Amino acid sequence: MSVITRYELIDDAVGEGGFGKVQKRKDRILERVVAVKSLKLFEDAEARERFIKEAKTLARMSHAHVPAIYDVEVLDKEMRIVFEFVEGDNLGQSISDNRIPSMDQVRRWFSQIGSAIAHSHELGIIHRDIKPDNIVISPDQTTATLVDFGIALTSDDARRLTATGFVIGTPAYMSPEQSEGKDLDGRSDLYSLGITLYETLAGHLPHAGQYIDLSDANEAIPPSIDELIKKCLAQDRNHRIASAQLFIDEIRATIRADIPLSSLLMDARLHEIMAALGQLSPEDFHAKPRGQRLLILNRLKDLVRTDRPELRRATGEFMKLLLRLGSLEAENDYTPVVQSSFAWGFDREVSDKWKGEIEVRSALIEAAKCANAAAHKVISSIFLNLYHEKDMKATPGWYHHDLRRIVVALLANPNCGEEAVNLAALYDRLNQETH
Repeated sequence: MSVITRYELIDDAVGEGGFGKVQKRKDRILERVVAVKSLKLFEDAEARERFIKEAKTLARMSHAHVPAIYDVEVLDKEMRIVFEFVEGDNLGQSISDNRIPSMDQVRRWFSQIGSAIAHSHELGIIHRDIKPDNIVISPDQTTATLVDFGIALTSDDARRLTATGFVIGTPAYMSPEQSEGKDLDGRSDLYSLGITLYETLAGHLPHAGQYIDLSDANEAIPPSIDELIKKCLAQDRNHRIASAQLFIDEIRATIRADIPLSSLLMDARLHEIMAALGQLSPEDFHAKPRGQRLLILNRLKDLVRTDRPELRRATGEFMKLLLRLGSLEAENDYTPVVQSSFAWGFDREVSDKWKGEIEVRSALIEAAKCANAAAHKVISSIFLNLYHEKDMKATPGWYHHDLRRIVVALLANPNCGEEAVNLAALYDRLNQETH
């Protein structure tokens, strides 16, 4: 049975790889969604050999963050590879939409991609085209997958398939030795990974000939990230970070959480404060001296007030932390945290295409579920005011959906008291408006 017969077309063009178009199809027999990569061969013998090489390369690899290959079909003028369909957007799309990830996400994604690269290097395979467009992020933002091994070559393949001085890859991400057409080893991929890491955090490629520290402009980024990127970008590969495993080790160690909070607050570097706070419970936070707690809560006010573009993602992460940690604080102290969270979660313009921070809305729902009586009163009061001030007919469906989830969480909370009647009436109106 041919690929076209067995696999039903869903989407004709979900991507363009290094050497072919990618379609989304459904396996009629196994009833699973797959990706089918096709290449018109015609008389191009080299392209034909490369495509066969890609199939063999993927077949040798077995890794959670590399698509699995299922089938190959070779025709006279066309070749097709059937492989695991990876759901999600590529990292290049996120960068174009100005969606800067949190440091936790960056550590997770780039550890996963580093692991995929380490696996390929163990097999003697160099990817040669690592860039944001070839990293797919899952819809839940937890998983990164390295795709398009279309020009991945072993050193023997490189010598056999490429003519002297012939260069393949994407120029902006190439190592100096790749640009010069020299023999490559795994350190070339690590150079490209460093460029990709910089662009992911900065929203743009590094400036040619001059490295500008990301941590100087964005205090949510640890200086150790800059040091790691510089190790990747060394022009002389002998001075570059030596392996993907070392890259993984260093990116996982980019946060120190063992520094006393009192010391951190003096220098007030946001990434260190967030790392320290992330290990605390609401009880731990409430046990800190009041001056320290007020300093931290006021730090959120400053972030919201200045609303610097490079810190917006970190500000949302900080809100999520304080929604959880601040639940035992005085009503006047907790109120600004909840007010900011509703504003950022529902109404803030994230980009031209996106409004509201879904992760902040999720944090509000969790806070509503477990709030004590005082925190419950704060969340309920702000929630009711938001509803009455809004023209709900002008809001999208997701807005109603997540408001309903919050009011359900508030009503289900055992600490729901005198505000229950108003919340129940609002819940009924939300249902009427939706239906």
